[in-house]
Amino acid sequence: MSYSTQASNQVFQYITDHISAGVWKPGMKIDTEDQLCQTLSVSRAAVRQAIERLSSLSVLRKQQGSGTYVNGFDQVSLMGMLYYPPSRETMMTVLEFRRMFDSYNAELFVAHASQEELDAVEENYREMVTLKDDPQKFQSYESQFHHLLAIGTHNVIIQQISVLLTDLLTWHQAMQYDNIGPDNSILWHGRILEALQERNGELASLYTRIHIDNSIEYVEAHIHTKA
Repeated sequence: MSYSTQASNQVFQYITDHISAGVWKPGMKIDTEDQLCQTLSVSRAAVRQAIERLSSLSVLRKQQGSGTYVNGFDQVSLMGMLYYPPSRETMMTVLEFRRMFDSYNAELFVAHASQEELDAVEENYREMVTLKDDPQKFQSYESQFHHLLAIGTHNVIIQQISVLLTDLLTWHQAMQYDNIGPDNSILWHGRILEALQERNGELASLYTRIHIDNSIEYVEAHIHTKA
């Protein structure tokens, strides 16, 4: 990796870390190019490359004669969402999408998945249960459970969207774990798995929606802050 690429990545990481930590919130102006150059000891070209990358993701917007600002969560691209801190607003956005996406994936999984793919989901669930007291590993397996369903749909577009969403879903699942705990997830993933084993796509889809609806209801009732 060339020095210029490393420097650009350093600036990119610095900016996204500040956004993720809530230091630079939507609507706020980030440091100037000169300030970033001085703080990070990098060239102006490296700073501009990083800002261009984030602008292409709609995370940042450049305003002529004023500076560079952080866009709102509702203005960013799918990949750009990864750099925003979890909040009630972002959790609801993710959960509402998952209600549609995951439930249909469960139905398609039953229609198209092989026995080997079902075995992989079963193994994933067993590991998830044993790791319920390890938040980081539990969240990883929970996210992988949904990705395995996407793989089993044998739909290339669904699979690619699932890959793009994995990091975003894991981030918000971490917030759900902190607020809701693992028991609700274990309960409903277990019921989803039972329906998959019975090759009942309609029931698997229903259980998936109920599981996500429970999370939505909790967020609506108990989480009030916004990014």
